[in-house]
Amino acid sequence: MALPKLSSAPTYEMKIPSTGNSVVYRPFLVKEQKNLLIAFEAQDRADLIRSVVRTIESCVEDQIGHPLTTFDVDYMFTKIRSKSVGESAELVVPCEKCEETSEVSVDLDDISVESQSEKDMMIELTDNITLKMKYPTYEEFLSNQALLDSSSATEALMQLIVTCMDSVLTEEERVSIKDETREDIIEFLESMTTEQFEKISKFAAEIPALTKEVTFTCQSCEHENKRVLKGLDDFF
Repeated sequence: MALPKLSSAPTYEMKIPSTGNSVVYRPFLVKEQKNLLIAFEAQDRADLIRSVVRTIESCVEDQIGHPLTTFDVDYMFTKIRSKSVGESAELVVPCEKCEETSEVSVDLDDISVESQSEKDMMIELTDNITLKMKYPTYEEFLSNQALLDSSSATEALMQLIVTCMDSVLTEEERVSIKDETREDIIEFLESMTTEQFEKISKFAAEIPALTKEVTFTCQSCEHENKRVLKGLDDFF
């Protein structure tokens, strides 16, 4: 005798932050939750990111049609997770005064992504040279071993900037960054003035991210804390 078919999972709708396009999704199932738990237990960040992306691909019923940015993935996974295992998360957050930790409950449905509508993707370096920027994807992070392995904040910033660069535009041509060697890209960056480099550093520092402001009273010293949680790591 065949086992009975279980009823289909409910569906919901959300908007992809980078595009505003609506997609229909379902909660993740036990098979997807198992893969997430295995990746989490392995403590391998790359494997965990891949598992999160695969979960989104399985749970979203519509064709996404374009690479998801890092903040798309963070937001979409959080929405899927909230409908799968609960709409609140119990986080352990350190006190800004005594550094002792307290448990803080966060409503995942109340999490948002910083607005990116006013961000200028075109950075003018000179009168006739413009750098077009883009938001990075996790695939690009995972393929940049120098970024993953870097122990230097300065080198990590440099590698992040490389990941955010799309093309260089002049009056005569458009040079795609993906067609250039990493050595040539670094040489291009190192030839910039401090003012030019600060413009693109600002872009990299202000990449949209999952955010939520929380307030809580420290369970140890009773200090009133106000903290902004940012990025997927802060929520799980």
